[in-house]
Amino acid sequence: MSKLKKPLKVGVLTSLLLTPAALANVQEAQAQTVAQAEQVAYVNAVATTETRNKTIEQFGKLSETSTANDMVIADGDVKVLSTTDFNDNERAFIKAKYDYVVAQRGFVKKLNELGKSINAITYTSRTFVGDVAAVQAEYTTFLGSTSAANSYLAVQNDFNVAVNTALASDAKDIVSSVRGTSLQYGYDDTERNNYFKKNGADIAKLTKMTGDATKAKETTDKLEAFISVLGNTTSSSSDIATAAAEVTTSYNALTADQKKIVTAYNPNSTTVTPFKKYTDVLANLSSADKIVASITQLTTKKPEDFTTATSFISTVAAIEASYNNLDAETKRLVSNYGDLKPYQEAANVSKQITALRISNTDAYRIAVKAARAEYDKLSNKEFVKNAEDLQLAESNIAAAEVIESLISEIAAAPDKISKIEEARKAYNTPEVPAGQKIDAASVKKIVKNLSELTTWESSHKAVLNVITLVEKLNPTAKDYTKKAKAANTAYLKLDPTKREYVKSYKNLKNQVDAMNLIDPIMGLNTSRKDYKDTVANLLAEYNKLSPEAQALVTNYTALLTANNYITTAQQFDDKVNALANESDATFVAKVVALSAEYKAMDKNAKRLVTQYKTLTTYEKNNANVVKVINLISALNPTNKDYTKKVIAARKAYNALDAASQKRVTNYEQLTAVEDVASLIGLIETLKPTSKTFLNDLKTARANYDALPPDKQQKIINYEKLVTAETELTSASTVIALIDAAVPEAEDYLTKLMNARVAYDKLPTGQKKLVSNIKTLTDRERQVKPILNVMVQIDTLDPSANNFVSKVNAARKAYDKLTKDQKAFVNNMATLQSYEPLANVIELISKLKASSKTFQEDTVHARALYEALSKEMQQYVTNYKLLQAAETSILGAGNVQRMIDELPNIEPQQYVKRIEEIRAAYNALPKDQQLAVANYRTLQDQEKLIKPVISVINEIDKLMTSKNMDSQYQKILKAYDNLTATQRKYVYNEQVLLSLDNVINVYKSIAALKPSDKMYFGMIESVRKDYDSLNTTDKQRVSNYSILLEAEKNMSEVKKVVEIIASLSPTSSTYIQDVENAVAAYKALDSKVRGQVINYDKLKGAEKDVAAVLKVVNAIGELDPDSKTFEKKVIAAQKLYSSLSLEQQDLVYNYRILQEHAKTLGLD
Repeated sequence: MSKLKKPLKVGVLTSLLLTPAALANVQEAQAQTVAQAEQVAYVNAVATTETRNKTIEQFGKLSETSTANDMVIADGDVKVLSTTDFNDNERAFIKAKYDYVVAQRGFVKKLNELGKSINAITYTSRTFVGDVAAVQAEYTTFLGSTSAANSYLAVQNDFNVAVNTALASDAKDIVSSVRGTSLQYGYDDTERNNYFKKNGADIAKLTKMTGDATKAKETTDKLEAFISVLGNTTSSSSDIATAAAEVTTSYNALTADQKKIVTAYNPNSTTVTPFKKYTDVLANLSSADKIVASITQLTTKKPEDFTTATSFISTVAAIEASYNNLDAETKRLVSNYGDLKPYQEAANVSKQITALRISNTDAYRIAVKAARAEYDKLSNKEFVKNAEDLQLAESNIAAAEVIESLISEIAAAPDKISKIEEARKAYNTPEVPAGQKIDAASVKKIVKNLSELTTWESSHKAVLNVITLVEKLNPTAKDYTKKAKAANTAYLKLDPTKREYVKSYKNLKNQVDAMNLIDPIMGLNTSRKDYKDTVANLLAEYNKLSPEAQALVTNYTALLTANNYITTAQQFDDKVNALANESDATFVAKVVALSAEYKAMDKNAKRLVTQYKTLTTYEKNNANVVKVINLISALNPTNKDYTKKVIAARKAYNALDAASQKRVTNYEQLTAVEDVASLIGLIETLKPTSKTFLNDLKTARANYDALPPDKQQKIINYEKLVTAETELTSASTVIALIDAAVPEAEDYLTKLMNARVAYDKLPTGQKKLVSNIKTLTDRERQVKPILNVMVQIDTLDPSANNFVSKVNAARKAYDKLTKDQKAFVNNMATLQSYEPLANVIELISKLKASSKTFQEDTVHARALYEALSKEMQQYVTNYKLLQAAETSILGAGNVQRMIDELPNIEPQQYVKRIEEIRAAYNALPKDQQLAVANYRTLQDQEKLIKPVISVINEIDKLMTSKNMDSQYQKILKAYDNLTATQRKYVYNEQVLLSLDNVINVYKSIAALKPSDKMYFGMIESVRKDYDSLNTTDKQRVSNYSILLEAEKNMSEVKKVVEIIASLSPTSSTYIQDVENAVAAYKALDSKVRGQVINYDKLKGAEKDVAAVLKVVNAIGELDPDSKTFEKKVIAAQKLYSSLSLEQQDLVYNYRILQEHAKTLGLD
């Protein structure tokens, strides 16, 4: 009812057929229905001729975008066509147009609904394939064919037939007007799809989805086959692997969108999708394959492939741990697990041996026997890499039992001291059984009755103490003297009856005798006055000792060194004393040599030299001589300051006294180069600006000519002398020219100008040699106005930009001259020949379309131009302005013709043609612009193409845009807003329409994020998409550098992963390998470090290496001479014990710690 309350709109035909009475009724009764109003209209008379034209216009404008009211009116008008003067064919065509528009309006609604269905489909939907198929079927039905009634293609074909039929009948006159411009029946696929997209249905998107669904189905079929194989309990691991490989191959070939379809595929709505089952099983299958491969690899290894028991145990344990982590279903895939059993047994024995902890308990000995029993049962004993440790443990126990037996025999022995010493000696240095090895420290820990031995030792402590003190004396120790005295004192305190037990006293006596020499030798000091006598006495005392005692004087070499200091100093003093008789020729060299010898001498020997003051006196006197010799030797003619250095050498020589001058051995070299150096210096100082230049030049030439030929060759700057002479000649030429330029001379001005030109060409330095320059300037001042004019005329250049102003300036300057002055201007003819040319150029430059005399001026300029010679015409640089002026006079008609020809212009050239017409129009004078009768058409077309130009420009900027995707979307939106006609004028639209794949690659690259778990997979996928582009499209991917950088990062990460994976604790370079791996990891970009999948392994290795290095450094810092030596050894042992077995194997200097512990009795 609301529509009936609005003012009633009456169609063209209907409104003209209503009688006045009927109109009155309509106005009085608005509540009546539209149908009633139309019934009144149908009884009216036939439309007039005006009605015919308006009807044609009405249906020409009718389109799918017309309002509902327009369609109601058109419906009414179609029904009364039989009452009009249209013929049958015309009425049929108007009816066909109306039916076509009605159908198109219905299609628009269906397209909108179809578009919603397309947009509702997502790649992550589990029913994607079915959804796409349903929408594709709907679209296929909608599109239909030319034979499918009421389908889109049938309607387009029907109207096309109607148009062609009308054109071939007596209705052809109204076809163009009634048909209108908003039509789709003639569209090709691209235009049709663009039209559909504008009305809500993106067919390109649907086509892509259909293609993706088809491609994805190949993979989902293989996925279903894989699920079937997986569900079959009889399937072997190879069957599952083969099925999985087929899925993987097919899946990897898909695009990112197609992969989404496969990932979401779940037609039965199961809890776990088929793809998830595939990835889970693939991961487990990979684990099972790795275990199978590990066992296979283990069975092919030889015992020597394992360097330590730890590496063998770790290898077996790793396989066991991996196997135990599998679920029951996956374990059945490890077909060769039984092959691992022999290696497990060998690893268990290795663990038993490794677990042995040395002690003097029975449990330890039982554990060793148990390990031996298990070891003997093995079939592959060679894999027990620590079998030697078991053998060593058994040998250690046997050695301990021997010691235990000796201790037990002390009680019944008549000579208990000897037996105690024998037991102690056996304990301190356990005897090695024949053909076996033992560890003394371990043997000591195993001995059970050590307490019995210590009890016996306590009861015979005094004697044993002396024996121990004597045996432990070490001549190389710092406290040797102190300990030797203490041992001797203890011996003398013994009861004489017990001294006989100390059988090593003879060695003690020799040590005491040697000790009496060791201290004095240590106290030798070269600064003492009695040093030489002391050394002589100590040597005499040493010679008195027995050979055994002499061998105990551990610092005897220091005594020999002291004696050598005395000999060296004495020999040096003799050399200094000999200088008094040295010849002058060799004196300087001898002093230098002795000085060097003294500097290299040991400081102790220096203190014993008595003639050093004599040498320093010689050195002082020799220094100046050496300085002069060095100055002469350093003379080099190629140096800039050669002359100064020669003079300096001469000055230094003259400053010496007569005796020193005789010692200057290269004095002849100085005298030989003085004349050459003097001349080089003189030539170097030659400057035309100098007041003495001429005299210096003559002197230099005379001195050079006086030199013999061999010395002339040494004048390295002789060319400067020649150049100076040449400059003087050039200056003389100018002087002569100035002298010749006198007022009475013929061609006076020419000669004056020649003199000026020659002078100006001289370099600055030579100009100062021209002595009569003032004469030239005075005469120039007198003829300056004349010369100014002549110079201006001579410098005229018709090709110069300022030619006209120069001609005018020259003419003005000439006119200012007096009659007498003008007579001297001999190049006036040149000016007169250039003036017509200047007039033409100037006249053309002043042509203005706005001038009232524009046409007359243009004609006059053309006449003057034609009057010029061909040679002069080429210099009219603004000739194009004359042509433009002539063209503009005739231009109005041309512009109008160009506008009329617009309908015939190719669409691709349309925009450029509009721009050309605008430029031509703007070039017209205003009065001619008004003469362009169809200018309004140009404005309408410019308005039409304005959005077209905007789209064209945006497309041109696409390749250089910072955000290519954003720019692309912006252009698409603007392009969709264009009409079909406007789109034809976008001459670069192919660039836009071909960029779908480029934009997809661009977006994929932009989406790459190192934080993504699938980062590397995405990089490979993007690379594949990029490589699928053609060469032109590849160049359009503006962010390709990001992909290259990502690939570089991926390569670097893979290298780091490989480095970490190759880390092996059994490697001899493991610590360095870990440091290299850490350095490689830190060198990575921080953004991609998270992609290092085995970083935990590196972190653990780094932690292990840090703990190991702490122990290594602690051992390396151990100093036996340090007061805290024993404390630090114990601390190092604790650090070592805190390490794991694997870490202990990495402590490469552990043997040093063992030796220190053994020395201290800590083992």
